[in-house]
Amino acid sequence: MMRAARRAARLHAVAAKIDKLNTEQLEVAIQERDRPLIVDFFATWCGPCVLLAKELESVAEELGEAVRVVKVDVDEEQALASHLQIQGLPTLVFIGMDKEKPALRLEGLLPASAIKEVLVDLTSPKVAT
Repeated sequence: MMRAARRAARLHAVAAKIDKLNTEQLEVAIQERDRPLIVDFFATWCGPCVLLAKELESVAEELGEAVRVVKVDVDEEQALASHLQIQGLPTLVFIGMDKEKPALRLEGLLPASAIKEVLVDLTSPKVAT
């Protein structure tokens, strides 16, 4: 019984790290970011989106304050999804701290290890050869 209660508390704490945002909140999160941002465009009816949510929770738990993970429900924010041409779900958008670097957009289910690799690539300075 205690183990189940601890697990439920831990899952709640992890889930609390991933905020669900609307269009206006997302704009503020992008403009005021103080760390890399991962935006998960999802739908509640999308099976791969549910699986990706678990991977993102793992990343959020492991990296803590080093990255902010947020999610946007494309059914609730249809105008934004249309404007950004979100067609495949799930879609992840990685936004780094360097405003000169474009955001990176990936579609499909990714394991936590791949998400972390993308973050490393996004935040690592490129060395000229």
